Amino acid sequence: MTVSNPVENPAAANDKSAGLQFGLQMVVGTRHYAAVGAIAEEAGFTSLHVPDHLVYPDRMPADYPYSDDGILRLDGVELLSPNLACYDPFVQLGFLAAATQTVRLTTAVCIAPLYHPLALARSLATVDRMSGGRIDLGLGVGWLAAEFNAVGAAFHNRGRRTDSIIEILRRLWTEDVIDFEDEYYRFGPIRFNPKPFNRTAIPIHVGGSSPAALKRAGRLGDGWIEIGSSSIEDFTAMLAVVNQARADAGRADKPFEITTTAVRYDTVDDYRRLADLGVSRVVAVPAIGADRPRTPDSFRDWALRFRDNVMARV
Repeated sequence: MTVSNPVENPAAANDKSAGLQFGLQMVVGTRHYAAVGAIAEEAGFTSLHVPDHLVYPDRMPADYPYSDDGILRLDGVELLSPNLACYDPFVQLGFLAAATQTVRLTTAVCIAPLYHPLALARSLATVDRMSGGRIDLGLGVGWLAAEFNAVGAAFHNRGRRTDSIIEILRRLWTEDVIDFEDEYYRFGPIRFNPKPFNRTAIPIHVGGSSPAALKRAGRLGDGWIEIGSSSIEDFTAMLAVVNQARADAGRADKPFEITTTAVRYDTVDDYRRLADLGVSRVVAVPAIGADRPRTPDSFRDWALRFRDNVMARV
């Protein structure tokens, strides 16, 4: 049995007792977000995921790093075009927070080096408090140079700046007085408020598949969001790099979540194999194109089929 696209789970990585959970990539029209968020929660999805892009160039380059030809497709449909709307992910998550009660709310992924860390920390802490502590920050370094050029941000050092951003965010969320200086950011001493809902740092899950991203996830992340693997064998090789980086950083015994998408994996046996590898969460992506659920009723039909055919059998 083949099912089009999985979902997500918030179990602590490598904690098999928590079981594989499923999340949902929010690919429905924004006017249906409230209804679809509530339906997804009712159907048993444990997280909702929204993307982040600031702006697209007039002509989209074939630079997407997670496909062989540089073009993002799902079900044969090209997903990136200059006319695609770039919604603010924090406004989206704030809206979804008001429409739901229990699901985790996740950026998948936030392009961290496009933001100043003070502004990013404030947006996330605001939504976290308004949602009762349900925010997870999925972040990456970005791949589209035109976005960085549009706001005058450096592209070549975005990875190193992201390392600094991760440290700054955690300090802003947990310390009373913060003073920071490196070659990229300098501020303080300052007092940053609001703090997250539970006064601990918001979980940071690092996305990506490059060697640098995999090592960053293991070295600095509370989790890894896998992007771009071509098979379970490819995924397993990436996971080995992440786990080695965790061990090298002395973090192998800390809680860690592993998230992947259902784009490459679409059978119950696939999901069981991922769970055996320690995957916490699979993010389902409803079909794109003519088969895409476009209304709350059609989404409910899809979600209930996915629950019965996949969630109940994994």
